[in-house]
Amino acid sequence: MLEAEALFEPVVEVARRLGVWAELWGEITEGLSVERRDRRLHAVEPYRETVLAVRVIHRGRMGLAYTTRAEPEAVREAAERAWELARFSEEEGTIPEPESLPELTENTVVRSGPEDLLRRLEEAEAAALAFDPRVHRLERSVLAWSETRHFIFQTGGLAASYRKGGYTFMISLTAREGRDERSAWEWREAPDLDGLDLAELSRKAAARATDLLSAERMSSRRLAVLFPPQVAVSLLETLASSFCGDEVARGRSRLSGKLGKRLFSPTIHLVDDGLLAGGPETRPFDDEGVPQRKTLLVSEGTISAFLYDTRWGLRSGKGSTGNARRASFKSLPTVSPTNLYLFPGGESPESLRQDGVFEVYEILGWHTTDPVSGDFSVGVSGVLHASGGSRPVAGLALSGNLFDLLARVSVVSSDLTFYGEVGSPSLLIPDLDLSGA
Repeated sequence: MLEAEALFEPVVEVARRLGVWAELWGEITEGLSVERRDRRLHAVEPYRETVLAVRVIHRGRMGLAYTTRAEPEAVREAAERAWELARFSEEEGTIPEPESLPELTENTVVRSGPEDLLRRLEEAEAAALAFDPRVHRLERSVLAWSETRHFIFQTGGLAASYRKGGYTFMISLTAREGRDERSAWEWREAPDLDGLDLAELSRKAAARATDLLSAERMSSRRLAVLFPPQVAVSLLETLASSFCGDEVARGRSRLSGKLGKRLFSPTIHLVDDGLLAGGPETRPFDDEGVPQRKTLLVSEGTISAFLYDTRWGLRSGKGSTGNARRASFKSLPTVSPTNLYLFPGGESPESLRQDGVFEVYEILGWHTTDPVSGDFSVGVSGVLHASGGSRPVAGLALSGNLFDLLARVSVVSSDLTFYGEVGSPSLLIPDLDLSGA
């Protein structure tokens, strides 16, 4: 395959001939995935993928075309299509100014072969089965590595690339006691295998499944509720769009006009850090070639900043925060978080599992939450902690508002955990009304 730099040459030729600004963006990914289902090998999938997108800005309007063929003629055709689309587009385009990029060490992955990945999966499954005899089915387990070269070239002079790799592990399982069955999962990403304790992650999934066996119904009551990281990240994923500058400017965020106001608990410090060491979205540049950076969004509960790409940063008078991202190579870049996380506190999660605290293990229907208003009504299951021991509880309902929920957080614990690009510690929220049988 031709080097990415050579693939930019036909884009430059088209841009000069037509008198437009143009950009070549691309990703070259290699990887290997090993999957087991029901304790049997299901798939071994090596892969290599190249995706290329040409963006053209013509008289303030953008056009985008793409190809998966790493050939000069295919890229030239994409550039000409992008120009044709820009001529008739209603999509506004803003040309980013070239800036110096931060220097980051490339994260190349140590590549394991299929035999090694398979052996590690078998050991992880054995750890889950040994944890409790009630773990009776290992539905699916996957271990994979991938390495991607991200690159971007612009006729304004930018030429940048960055190589990033890592491993992903996932396991889902079912526990059974009598006629009662409960499922649980765990998944994690890390730059290398040393950052993934597969056996411990498998035991965590097994513990969540077995802890919910023989869950009881409970009458309605008011309790302190503990949201562990795997649940708390769902809250942040929904909250994220409220900090995107385009949503704020359009009035589609509840945070519009709230800059400098305290809306959340003083324990809340929310950060978007595109340079976070080991972060899944860490890169020197975003998908417009603008330097990524660290942005403090919430400080002691006060809204302190929003996220912008070039277009919306210029409109808002703030400048880009390096938060332009493409949903896929077929999409224009839009405002998106990078590594979004709540800054951890000092208390351990164990210290929060006190008498009368309900810890959420499952949250059902969170996808129905309104991202603008924050209103939600979901089902929850988990364990009720007590001095004499914890008991599983299911069939509860929790209704409220996401923004109000985060305003009532009393403790942010120390166990910051990332699930993909979003990370959260455990959150303790007192006096929540849970509806039961």
